[in-house]
Amino acid sequence: MTREDAYRLMCDHTPSESLRKHMLAVETCMAFYAKELGGDEAQWRIAGLLHDFDYELHPEDHPLWGMELLQGMGADEVVVRAIAAHYPAKTGVEPESPIERALFAVDELSGFITACCYVRPERINGLTPKSVQKKLKTANFAAGVNREDVSRGAELLGIPLDQHIHNCIDAMAAESALLGLD
Repeated sequence: MTREDAYRLMCDHTPSESLRKHMLAVETCMAFYAKELGGDEAQWRIAGLLHDFDYELHPEDHPLWGMELLQGMGADEVVVRAIAAHYPAKTGVEPESPIERALFAVDELSGFITACCYVRPERINGLTPKSVQKKLKTANFAAGVNREDVSRGAELLGIPLDQHIHNCIDAMAAESALLGLD
């Protein structure tokens, strides 16, 4: 499956522009970590781009519905397993490999960073890890973001949380126009 195929599949199953942008943000962060950790960038991008593609139309069956569709299409098993591992509470698959750990780590954090950008006039420009960490302590801000998963993600990557936040901000800032964060 090419990146273009994955993008089409994501768009076909995701009517919401905001959810599409979330998956693009995750894709962007996954590309950063593929380079950082020596992964296959194309593979990691596809995992990021498709991790939530079934969420909007099949919320009760997410990510199982999407995994089944991808397997039926002959998708890369590494990608399918990474998608499973991004939601271990539903699938029972814990993130073990670098691609799985990275997808788990960037999913919630990229959404939180996006929320931080939406309340700032300058959006992602000048956003710091310190300001993101301060917002993480505000329980009612972006309340749907699981703070434990954000912290666990950095632990799974073996880096301090502030470095993980910095990495994701930098990755997302490089694609700010695409993500609507400029």
